[in-house]
Amino acid sequence: MKRAIYFLLVTALIMSGCREDDGTPVNVTDEKSLTLRLEEILNQSELPGLTVGIVKKGTAVYQRSFGVQDIEENIAYTNQTIQPIASISKSFIGVAVVKCIELGYFTLDTPINDILSEDLVNPKNPLAKILVKHLVNHTSGLVDAEDTYLSSYYILNGQSTTSAGAEMFQDYGITQREPKTLEEFITSYFYEGGSYYSLDNFENTAPGESENYSNAASSLMAHLIAKASGMNYRDFVSTHIFDPLSMDNTSFQYELPNDNYAILYWDKATPLPFYDLESFPDGGIKTSNEDMMKYMVNMIAGARGETNTLFGEEYYKLLFSETSPTYTIFWDVDPGENAYGSRGGDIGTTTELHFSAKHNVGFFTLSNYDAASTDSHEEHYEEVMDQINESINQFFAN
Repeated sequence: MKRAIYFLLVTALIMSGCREDDGTPVNVTDEKSLTLRLEEILNQSELPGLTVGIVKKGTAVYQRSFGVQDIEENIAYTNQTIQPIASISKSFIGVAVVKCIELGYFTLDTPINDILSEDLVNPKNPLAKILVKHLVNHTSGLVDAEDTYLSSYYILNGQSTTSAGAEMFQDYGITQREPKTLEEFITSYFYEGGSYYSLDNFENTAPGESENYSNAASSLMAHLIAKASGMNYRDFVSTHIFDPLSMDNTSFQYELPNDNYAILYWDKATPLPFYDLESFPDGGIKTSNEDMMKYMVNMIAGARGETNTLFGEEYYKLLFSETSPTYTIFWDVDPGENAYGSRGGDIGTTTELHFSAKHNVGFFTLSNYDAASTDSHEEHYEEVMDQINESINQFFAN
């Protein structure tokens, strides 16, 4: 269900001229006018809530939230509201990969079967030698079979299964049950005899030959990190990323009850139950505006060679070095502009994170709106984001 990320060129936002929106000039000149414009955009949209963070000159200069995290209870969306960030979670896998390389656990050229306990074989290309670098740029030949992958989603225990949102989930085969562990998911999906195993999980291509965005292969990379480090993947990321950046309200798991969690919505009339996925590394991080800002500021500084908080300068350079024309290590890239991005969309959540190291700026947005499941939802979201991007463009220019 998660959409493949696309790269929104931040420098295009910075350098492009003023445009008009539906015949009305966009007039954003400072924080106050930006806030007024974003409030206007949200009020005219179907998005329940929205939070925005902006960096200029390497510093957080704007953090604001709009709308609600809970429509029924009329609870405002705030900078402390926590929601899933979907595929932006893969950028954290990238950081964890580089940390493993710094620690000497493997390299980008390490065959994955040198790390796994049992060889993983592509039945359509049994002699294929898949390397770590093929997982981080989506060229491994291991792919998502959408219906099979969707089977890994589940409704959390304790959530109602009789609401309209829960019944919709169950119509798609997403039920309330005990989940598999990450290792069990990987075994079920990639090894013959597993409950998720299918020939559709594989392509008949040589590794490195064909790019096909893959959530399951991304979670396989997280599994390799756990195997190589001897640590649970959640613990590895907490120890080496969340804790050093003081991302104190960020985790992979819902920790209920917690009044700061955003309700996710199919539409404003259809709240969704809290759900999760067995392949949690590829889309399951839950975080807030406050914590995302800490992450983005560090990533910008790292891409500019101005920090060693998570690892040495040479390893930040590795993180943002091309492994294909499209990707670095899980980050989408425009190498000529030294600009990087990640985008996430899952049921009831839509997120963006883009920055330019060259210009020392970036922004992110998180919303509890579903733009991943239907064409009409996606089209509406893109229209709204065009207006938000235009407003951020004006803010960057002043």
